[in-house]
Amino acid sequence: MLFTYLILLAVPLTSATLLNARANSTCDSSGATSEGSCQQACATLEAAFPGRLHYKAADTNFTIWDQKQQQTVFVCRVQPTSAEEVSQTLQVLVKNWCRFAVKCGGHSRFPDDSVSVGGVTIDLGLISSTVVSEDRTSARLGGGALTRQIFAALDPYGLANIGGRVGQVGIGGFALGGGTSVLSAKYGWALDSILEYEIVLPNATITTVSETQHPDLYYALRGGGNNFGIVTAFNVSVFPQGPVYAGSRTFTDENVEQVLQEAENIFTLEDAEDTNKVLEYRYSFSASRNVGTISTTQRYLEPVMSPPVYDTLNAIPALGNLTGTISSLANSTGNVPVLGETRSIFASLTHYPSVKLGVRAIALLKEETLLLKNSTGIASTLITYSIPTTAIERMKSRGGNSLGIDVEGHLIINLLSVTWPSDSDDRAAHALVTRFMEGFKRAAEELDVLHPFVYINYANKGDDVFAGYGEDNKKRLIAIQKNIDPYGIFTSSGLWRGLFKLR
Repeated sequence: MLFTYLILLAVPLTSATLLNARANSTCDSSGATSEGSCQQACATLEAAFPGRLHYKAADTNFTIWDQKQQQTVFVCRVQPTSAEEVSQTLQVLVKNWCRFAVKCGGHSRFPDDSVSVGGVTIDLGLISSTVVSEDRTSARLGGGALTRQIFAALDPYGLANIGGRVGQVGIGGFALGGGTSVLSAKYGWALDSILEYEIVLPNATITTVSETQHPDLYYALRGGGNNFGIVTAFNVSVFPQGPVYAGSRTFTDENVEQVLQEAENIFTLEDAEDTNKVLEYRYSFSASRNVGTISTTQRYLEPVMSPPVYDTLNAIPALGNLTGTISSLANSTGNVPVLGETRSIFASLTHYPSVKLGVRAIALLKEETLLLKNSTGIASTLITYSIPTTAIERMKSRGGNSLGIDVEGHLIINLLSVTWPSDSDDRAAHALVTRFMEGFKRAAEELDVLHPFVYINYANKGDDVFAGYGEDNKKRLIAIQKNIDPYGIFTSSGLWRGLFKLR
């Protein structure tokens, strides 16, 4: 019987409390919370956490990555400092049946993901410490820690974890959705390096989850997103890591096929011969200038300047000289971006290795971008790298994760990133993403190289990411979620409706 042991735990919120909360709150027919119920919740939290409760009108220093979320109107933002305070906050919100969202790094793209629409934003930014174990094989990361904070804390020890590619990304969403990293060819994805989770369950119970403690939930948290509670700490594996090389070189449209072929050669060698190689490339096209470029980021996980493994790639005619530096992971992710000024959409497609598909995708992006000559503020970039063999093999460890990836060799993962500065271009930007992704998927199907996996951290709003995990995995995740959240607090009709929901 799934999760009877969790349900039998002494819980601070009884079934009667939950039922009374729903009955006594003022909701519309869709189950939305009333402003009054959230005002009451905020007043209670203000008394409990003086100085750490901020009403929207006065919260002028709060900034978040995407403009759409920056403009989202919430009632208040609360900053808990521990799992116990998160539990207390959740109890207040459920008692008042007040909607909420949880912000870790806040690198999501839509209202209700990290910032609540008309409810309470739970900001985990004060739960951000990194504590290294005495034997220096693991570290405990606060649920609100950012990639750049974690790398910076580990760097003095000569250690690293499987962290994000962007310093602003928070450990919460990153790891719960998967966690692709520049270190993945050596160590896998982040979700498979997590030894324990400290989580506040929907009934406000705080529990520790691992391979041996609540293994079903451990499986579900490895890829299941924000459907099971609020994770307040991650105990992760760490490993020795010194300075790394990072270089970049940009090529023209004329050499796209050559670059993609050499990239595929590097991905293949990365799998078996040299896991220090880390390559990604990004294609951008300017409709106003009718110019496309493909830029490569060439990394090597040793302090080797201009490593020879990229010589063949760099022999292709390029725009400008190769530039590169040797730096720590902490320094390479240390820049803090300007927040809240651009609007963004991500979309993703995974496929088996195919240079032919890559060439077709780039041609399609050019074609779609040329239709936007009157929307010059829209910028689109297609970013591509591999899911290495090592990462796929490690997905079978510790009872397996929920992603459903099980192939020989590597896969190719693509991120379409579209940004623009004003809501006047919202419709055009969304239309571009829809048209491009439909054409990209069609081409992958025609070439028989489409893989069903859609990376949740790159997915577009409305994507059924869990269908790509496989029917059995999706059913198992839903069963686990129903058992620990029978009142649907973390569902699409509950109190935290953002991101991607199982039900």
